[in-house]
Formats: sequence, C-alpha cells, structure tokens
Amino acid sequence: MPSHPPETPGARSDFTVTSTERDPESELAHLPAEDLGEDQVEDAVHFCLLAEFDIDAGATLAHQYPYPTGTDEHRLAELMLPDGAHLRPEDWTIFYLGQTPSSAVAPMLAHEISSPSGRPLSATSSSIQASISESGPSDLKPKRGVAGGGLLYVLNCVRMKEDKSVRRGAMVKALAICTPNPYIGIYKPLLLLALEEYFISPSPEILARLYDAANAIPRSHMPRLSRNERILLRNTERRDLFEDKFVPEPTSGTREFFENESEGSTSSHRDQSQQAAVRSSLGSKRTSRPALPIRHGSASTSSLRPISTPTSGDGILMPDVVDSRRKGVPRDTHFFETEARFQKISVPIRIPMAVFEEDVGDYSVIELVQAFSHAHAFPPPFHPYLHTNGPQTHPIILILNALLANKRVVFLGYGHPANQVARMVLAACALVSGSGQVLRGVTANAFPYANLASLDVLEEFSGYVAGVCNPRFEDLPGTWDVLCNLETGKVTVSKNLQNGGAATANHLMGSMKSARSSDTSLTGSIVKVEDDPQAGTPAAKMKEHSRPDCVDNQFMEDIQSAMAAHFGEAHIRQRFIDYISRFVRLASYHEFIHTGQTRIGYRSITYSEGQLGSGTVFADEASKSREMRSNVHRIEAWKKTRSYKLCAKDWARHMKTRAIGFDVQHQIARLRLIKNMTDGEAEAIFSCLAAGIRSYEQVVELLTILPSHWGGLLPIANGLFHRWPGVREAAIEVLQNLQQYNIGRQAIGALNYFHRKAFLQLLERREMTSAQHQLDRAKYKRDASPISINVPVDLASPDTVQGDNLTPQEAAAMT
Repeated sequence: MPSHPPETPGARSDFTVTSTERDPESELAHLPAEDLGEDQVEDAVHFCLLAEFDIDAGATLAHQYPYPTGTDEHRLAELMLPDGAHLRPEDWTIFYLGQTPSSAVAPMLAHEISSPSGRPLSATSSSIQASISESGPSDLKPKRGVAGGGLLYVLNCVRMKEDKSVRRGAMVKALAICTPNPYIGIYKPLLLLALEEYFISPSPEILARLYDAANAIPRSHMPRLSRNERILLRNTERRDLFEDKFVPEPTSGTREFFENESEGSTSSHRDQSQQAAVRSSLGSKRTSRPALPIRHGSASTSSLRPISTPTSGDGILMPDVVDSRRKGVPRDTHFFETEARFQKISVPIRIPMAVFEEDVGDYSVIELVQAFSHAHAFPPPFHPYLHTNGPQTHPIILILNALLANKRVVFLGYGHPANQVARMVLAACALVSGSGQVLRGVTANAFPYANLASLDVLEEFSGYVAGVCNPRFEDLPGTWDVLCNLETGKVTVSKNLQNGGAATANHLMGSMKSARSSDTSLTGSIVKVEDDPQAGTPAAKMKEHSRPDCVDNQFMEDIQSAMAAHFGEAHIRQRFIDYISRFVRLASYHEFIHTGQTRIGYRSITYSEGQLGSGTVFADEASKSREMRSNVHRIEAWKKTRSYKLCAKDWARHMKTRAIGFDVQHQIARLRLIKNMTDGEAEAIFSCLAAGIRSYEQVVELLTILPSHWGGLLPIANGLFHRWPGVREAAIEVLQNLQQYNIGRQAIGALNYFHRKAFLQLLERREMTSAQHQLDRAKYKRDASPISINVPVDLASPDTVQGDNLTPQEAAAMT
C-alpha cells in the first residue's frame, strides 16, 4: 500500500471540446455549457425579450435585447402571454427556441458576432448586418438556437397589475430571458426585479441591465465535474461530496476574493443571520466584481457517524468531520453558491452542480405522479406498446410508454396556471430520459407551453410532449395520441391512434423463429406472449393479459409507498433513473438475443471457466419472464425512434471513454442478486475488481453504480465475510484501493458498523501476518547463513590439517 494517496484531480477538468456548436446527435449534447473550455464558455443569457398586451393590437413583442432574434415576433409574444394571464397576478411560461427552422434564431443575428474583446456586440440590427457583410459568411459559426445547432431555453415571467388609468383597468407585461443553460430557474429573482422595475419605469434600459446582470454572475470558480462525478453527486445526499473542488485556484487571488465578500457580514451564518447579512450588503458599495458569498458551518454528515465507530490511525474507516468549513465551500456541494447584482440589490444564486442538458428547469416528479395516479381501467382499443398491462396499466406507465414510443402527448390544464402545465411537461421529460442522465432526444420534442398558434409548429413533429391551457385541444383528438387532463387526473388514449401492434407482433414472431437457441434465449418467456398477440384482440383477452405481478405496477406501488413514507424528490427521481437504466439494459439483452449483437450495451454472456460474464443480469428465470413480458413491445417501439439512435451513439462514445475496461455493472449485479454463486466466480469477480479499479476515474465510475439507496458498497463489503480466503483478500484489496481517495473513504465510512469493523480487523490481521512473515523470513536467513571462521595458517595447510592431531575444541570449531 503506498504511503501517500494518489492525487485527486483538481477542480478544473482537463476535458475540452473543439467547438461550441451543439449538434443534437453529438456527444456534446450530454454536457452542459460548463464542460466547455475556458475560451468556449457561452454567455449565460443570449437575449432578453419583453412583451405587452395591447387592447387593440393584442400580444406584441415590444423590445428585444441586445438585438432581434430573427424569430417570428407574433409567435414569441403569444408564448410569452399565455391563455388566462389576465386572470392571475403572476404566471410563468417556458418554451424553447431552435426546435424547428421557424422557431430558430437567425444565424446572422446570433451570438457568433463578437467584439474584439470577445463579448457580443450590443448594437442595432443594421450595424450587425454591416459587420456581417465585412466579415463574410465564412466567419459565421452558429452556436445555439439555430435548427440543428442546439436549443435556447426561454424562461418567461408574466405579471398583471391593476391600473384604473388604462383601458380594461389592468396592464399585462412579460419579460423573458433566453439561455443555453438548462438550470433556468436561477434567473427567476432577476426577472422579478427587472419586471417590477419596468412597471415603475418602462424603459428599454431595463432589459440591458437585466442582460448585463445575468451575464455578470461569477462562474469562473465554479467546479467542472465530469459526467460520472455529476452522477455520483446526484446519487448521494452527502453535502460535503467533492468539497475539495470548490477551493478556488491559487492564482485567482483567493484570499482577497473572499475577504472582499465578507464586508458587512457576521461571523455566524445560520439560517436567520443569513437574511440579515444579505440585507446589510444590499447597500454596500463594491469596487470589485461580485464574488462568492462566504459560508461557514459544520458538515451535515455528522449523522452518518454511528456511535462507537471504530477508528484507526490512518483514518481509513471514517474521515474526520470538521466543525467549520473552509472559505468558499458551500453548505451543500450540490450547488455552487454565487450572487447576481441588479441595480444595487444583491441576489443570492445557487447553481445546481448535478444537472444534465435534458434536465431543464424546476419541476416535481412527485407532483406528476400524484396528479395521474388515480386508478382507472383503460377502455379498448389496446396497444401493446402502451398498455403493457392491458386495461390495468398504470397511467404514469402509459405516459412513459407513449414518450418512449415517440407519440404525441398533451397535458391539458384548463383553468390552471401555465407554470403548472409546464412543470408537468418537464417532469414527463425527466421520467423518460432518466432526468437527462440515461436517454436523450426528448427535450428537442418538448413544448412546456404551447397554444393554438403553435399548431403549425407541432405539425412538424411526428411525436412530442406539450403543455396547453386551452380546452379547445380536448376537442381536437387529431392533435394528440395521449391526453392528460390535470383537472380530472384522467389519461385518455386517442381512438385515432394507429395500432402498430400487429406489425410488431409479426416481427417478434419472425425474430423468435430465427433466433438461435442458447441458454440465455427467451424461449419459454416470450413465446407465450407471441402465441397470444395483443393487437386486435377482444377486450376479454386483454383482461386476461392484465397480471397482478406485472413489474410496472409493482414499481409504481413502490413509488407510491416511498411517497407515503415522505421520501424526497431526489429519491423518487433516482428510482425512475434506475427504471429507465434497467429498460435500456433489457433492450440491449433483447437485441442481442434476437440478432446476436447489440448497439446499446454489452453482449449477454454468462460466466464460464474463469471468464467473467457481461450484459443484463436476472435474479431467476421467473423474474426474467416477467420483465421481458412487460418490456418486449415497447422495446420494439422505442427502437424505431430517434432516442434509440442517440442512445447507440452515446454507447459508442462510452466504450471509447470508459475508465473501467469490463462490464463492472454486470459484476456488481451478480454480487447483489445471485444467491447460488460459485466460489470460483466470486473470486474471479473480486480479483478483477481489485486489479481493474485503481485510478481516481475508475473509483468514481464504480461508485456511480453503487448508490446509497441500493446499499452503497454493500455488495463488495459482503466479500469480507466470504468463506473463500481468496475472496476475502480480494475484497480487502478493493476497499484499500478505494480508501486511497477521499471519495472512496466517504463511501467506506457510509458502511455499517459490522462491515467497517470486519474490514479493520482483517486488515490488521493481514498486516500482523505480513509483519510476522517478514520477521520469520529474516530469522531464517540469519540462521541459514554460513559461519565465518578465522583458521590459523598452520592449521589451514594441508600438511597440518589432520583429524588425529586436533584437539576437541579445534575439531568442534572446524565443524
């Protein structure tokens, strides 16, 4: 074991990309803007828009800053002033730019045009046109908002204020920002302040101040986490994870940076004193740019330390928990704490660290599940890829199936705020994409808020998910395949939906006939399903297809039980991430069994003669039959979508960039699920883990598939109690490799008392055995070494060395 632990990568990742142009089908789509290189970070906000309602002209787009977007102004104004905006004092809408050519930012007006200092030009469209003509079209490199070049997420705040001096007695105005960052919720305080200021003094300068304030939010010291680090941060509730990455670089004037921020603040930063500190800093004058606020306080992970925790001199079981944090380290490392300044007001900003590009805005999966969990039987006709449990399919599962099959899903919230239907759409996108962590392609087809004016845009998509407030959509079944009514909580499948189940069943039947027989084939689990194809069957047969042991219904029962037990939003999201991840592995297994190869995962191979297996793991044949029966039809439907193609591209990229060179998820699943594993396979798995997981990147990748809600390191720690000595030694080696890094020590510290005690005892026993072995070896060498004797010259001569002439003492000395 090395005396010094290997160095953990710093806050700045070496990962860079060669271009900021975002192709929706490129690997860059996995990464937020913070993963770009220093010279390639996009502006936080690209445009600021202001819309007003005029009693004569209707919805109008009054101002665009820093220059016109090139998008249809009437459509923007309609989206910014939603239906029923005059009925409530405040509402929010969310929509995207860049989904279609008609909703794209004009390339000549986008942010590619920069000043010599690198900042976008704040000029009129005429001056921009002149600069374009001088630079030539070859210099234009569209980044965001252009069709095929990425999306701009638009967060819009609309407010209604009563004013008897105007016609109709009220004013309705909306202010929006367009940003490439998926965490659009951080700009809400700035929008509220700017819109309130605009009501007081309606001037276009308000948009310029908002634009400058949003782009001046300090992000230079924001840690750049890798994809696996973000996954690991999302999987844990620890608030001190990657704490070392929040320390600013030594060359950035760290001490001065934080000391300037401490003016007017108190030494104690508890919840109550934080508000007073913020208020006291509102009027302070600062000559330097806004910086990170100081956060002090103890780590919230002290509850993880059990009573009588075994300790060691090296601290390998539980890292020390300090009472006060370093300057610049937030209370919760899930967020990067900074601030924005609008006018003379300082606004605290918390940027989420574990966010992916398809994970847009603020939403609640719990809210979506609660709204559409009312049990009701679906009427015929039935579609096998939608009604995976016949008429008893859970509504949430049906919504998820429809999105996986790229169908048209509409959330109708008549009389509800536009913000509520938008949150439903965002939550539905999170369900099917695994919160942006597993699948892609859903956000590009999402319309968090749409209206009747958006019908021409929706017609350009074969499948989408949209949120509307106009009840007219319910009377237009040709515009949706699945309608989710927020008022009634009912999910309706359109009778006009084309039934593709027959073709799917015929395709599966042919695949089954041509499939090669093997131990891992689906014979016995899928044949029974194909013998009773669901497409076009009477309602009686579909009722027979409804099974009480359906894995989807069992999953939703677990979700509702967790919600009833008051588990938080993060836990519920993680359960759906696991669900979608499992679906992809099942699709990979299904693809490999029927074609002999797969584009989205490892080949399904069992352990044989010391050769480790790979692919999907099933606990037993019965569970395999249940899972495949519920997934086979929607797998075939999903394989025809763009999401599947993007998944294949992501898998090819993963195989090139992975840190661990074998299917580690298969090995962990075997340790967790299989009850009759042979000693030889167990030793092979642990030996492979000990030899193949040593670097920091490998440790992080391993921990991403060992989340805390699945027991963390429990599958590996159980190897400490194995009857086979080789397994125990390999388990110790794996834990030793992990504890060389802070992230690994934290994972080991989260184990229960008995596992940590066993690890410590086995480690001490091995060290004592090793030390005793060294002592015995040294003693053996000392006893076995030849004795050097100084013999007199006369005795050493051949003439004098004779046994008869030697005294007993001399003879003993010579022997």
